[in-house]
This record gives sequence, C-alpha cells and structure tokens, in this order.
Amino acid sequence: MTLGRWAPNRDTLDEMGLPVLEKHIFSLRCTFGLRTGEVLQGKTLGREDVTVQCAALKYPVSESGQGLTLVLTHGLSSHKESYHPTVTHLLRLNAAGTRSASWIREIWLIDMPNHGESAALNRAYLEDRQDRGRKEGWDGRCDTMDISTYLNAFLSIKQLQNHLVVGIAHSGNCTAWTHALTLLDRTHPHPFALVFIEPTLIFPGLPPTDFRIIHGAANVRGVLAKRDKWSNRAEAKRWLLGTKNGDPEDWPGKQRGGGSLGPLQSRSFLGKNANKSGNGEAGRTTVWSKWDDRVLDLFVEHALEEVRASASSPPEFTESGFYVRSILRKEEESSLYACPQHTVEPAQLARMCAALSPGSRKGPALGNRSMGGVHILWAEVEDYTPKPARAELLDGMSHRVVSQRVVPDAGHLIPQENPSGLADAVYDVLVSHVAVAAGLTVRTSL
Repeated sequence: MTLGRWAPNRDTLDEMGLPVLEKHIFSLRCTFGLRTGEVLQGKTLGREDVTVQCAALKYPVSESGQGLTLVLTHGLSSHKESYHPTVTHLLRLNAAGTRSASWIREIWLIDMPNHGESAALNRAYLEDRQDRGRKEGWDGRCDTMDISTYLNAFLSIKQLQNHLVVGIAHSGNCTAWTHALTLLDRTHPHPFALVFIEPTLIFPGLPPTDFRIIHGAANVRGVLAKRDKWSNRAEAKRWLLGTKNGDPEDWPGKQRGGGSLGPLQSRSFLGKNANKSGNGEAGRTTVWSKWDDRVLDLFVEHALEEVRASASSPPEFTESGFYVRSILRKEEESSLYACPQHTVEPAQLARMCAALSPGSRKGPALGNRSMGGVHILWAEVEDYTPKPARAELLDGMSHRVVSQRVVPDAGHLIPQENPSGLADAVYDVLVSHVAVAAGLTVRTSL
C-alpha cells in the first residue's frame, strides 16, 4: 500500500535532477521467535506467525524496466533515511557516468521492524510481545532472526518480482541477510549480488577475551546507560554533539540561508557533503560529532519521536506536555549488540558466497544470468573490524568474496561518517562487477 508520494521543488535539485521519492508501507507476514538451529523445528516458546508493518522509501530511477534494483538496509540504531545522502551522491554518479541510463532501475531503503518509522507502526505489537514474554518466561524482544524473517518477507513483495536485486547492508544487518539467505525458506530468487559494509559477523567459539566479545558487551551496557529523552529535538542534537549551547533555530529543518524545509527536501541534503567543522567544537567528542551534518540532522528527525508527557513521564517534561525520545527503545537496542546475535557458522557464509559467485547462474526467469557476487567495503579506520578479524571472515567465506574496497575518512559507521565516500565505493563495485555480470552497458565517469 502506498501512503504518499512527494516531489521536491525543482529549485532544490541540481541541474541533473533526482527521481521523485515514493513512500510505501508494506504489511509483511513473518515468523517471529525462530532461533538459530531451530528454524525447521515445530512450535517453540515465543514462536508465532505475525503481520508487521514495513516502512520503505523508493527511488524510481529508470522507467525502462531494466537494470539493478538496490535494497539498502541500515545498521543497528539507525534508520532508512540515513542513506539519503549516500543515495543522492550515487544517483549523481549514475547520471554523470553511464552510457545506458537504465543500469540502476530502482533504489529501496527500508526500516527494520523495531527501528525508525517501522517501529512506530509496530509499537503496539512490539510492546505486547515483550510483555507476554516477561509473563511466560521467554524473551519477547526483536532479535536478529526476527529481522531475518522480516527481510525475507520484504524481498518477496510483488514490486521486486523479476528484479535484479542487489542487497547493500551495513554492520549488524549483514547477519540478517546471511540468515535470510541460508537458514530460511525463500519464495523469491533474490539477491543477485550482495555488498556488505563493515560486516560484524563472528564465528562460534570466540574466547571471552576476544575484543569483539568485549566490545559487544560494552555496547550492551552503554546502550542501557545512555540518555534517550530530551525536551525537544534541539536539545537532543546538542547532547549528541556534546555541546553546551546551541541555537534552537537550527531545528527543525532551518537552513543557514533562511527558510524551513523538511530534511529530505533541503539543499543541505541534496547538495555535496556538508561542512563538518562545527560538530563537537564546543564540547566533548562524541560518536555523533564525527557524523556528516546531513546524516546527523536526519537522525534527529527520523530516529526520535515526539511523545505526550504523562503522569509517569520524567518530571522535567511534564510542564511542557511533550518531549522527544528514541524510537528504538533502549531495551530493544541493547540486546541486539550481544555477540550471539551476530554469530554465524562459517559454512553459512561459504554456502552464501558460492550461491552468489559469478560462476553460478540465475534461473531462466531472469535471463539465466551469471551472479554478481559478494563484495565487502571496509573502513579506513579499523575501530571495530581490524585486519585479523577481516582475514578470519574471509577465511570463513572460503575466499569467494569477489572484491574488497576501503572507504577513506571513516570508521565503522561509514554511512554516517562519509556518505559520499560510501557512494563512490558502491558505485565502483556496481560498475566494475555487478552491472557487468548483469550484462548492462556502463562506462566510468567522464
């Protein structure tokens, strides 16, 4: 079901123009409560078939009915709109650098079921499931397997039938793709290729002293301890940046040149990378102060929600009547950082890579094409996946990864820290490998 469609004003577009962005809501039939190793078993505690809502954004790039369809899934604690600066840069590269305008057909961004707009739509179910789990003695929080069945259901929508889908996943969402493609029954032939951005996949048997185990446990504790409520979005942004002062007029959607536009419609989001020099200068350095300005503003707009204060609300918010809080609840987010959530068997990865290797071929419905392969993008700053971890992952994939690239000027949170650099790397992978495997004619930028 399509909820709406908006077209940015033409004066907010560059001379090449950008496609009209469509907003969609899908009802997805999923099975929640599956556990790794129990997928094919019968009824287990907490396992249930459920219909949940999926909020999605679609960029209809080409009307030719040909080309690649990109499906981008965000990492933990993020949201679909975080990819908008990356996508706009990628679309400019596509417009400037291809002989055939149809090598990108569509681009889809989706929120995970407990993240972003999807979380707001699914709130009643998510809270009810957790409440039932507490009463009956099972964990009702959304986990990686739940997200995998949700992703599997999205890939089965009729809008993606007979499309050459390229999955692009960041961080923890790489686990969801891996499980969806290796543990679950599928009613779709997707994907045609995969691009993993800083995958956090780990293998069983890591000792408790392994840095990934330590990092995961620290993330669990840190999420539970962090602040998640503010009086308004301006205060939230100041806290994220670690600044003591800030101009409330900077939010919502106020531009330095005057005028107020929604974040996805403003010049700062459709132009080049914003100047990041102001982030964090007046206070402590935070994770968020390293982000691209556009991505940070999108986070404040789409990862937070306005809540009506009640008698049980923190007292500092009752006078104003409203406050803002994270859409992704802390108790839901924290559990997703635990290492078991991202543990996969090496055989799963090897099987996935073999199925997508260029030597494999699609069925006749998609032209019996050779597959586009698995590709990995790493961060220049090795703050989460240092070289030994990368080598271990490649061993588990039986060295069937078709290509690797390093995105400069970024740590693990590549989409947040360097969206244009990410777009450059994705474009290079698509042009050099995936489009070629699909039989699409492209050339590099002039």
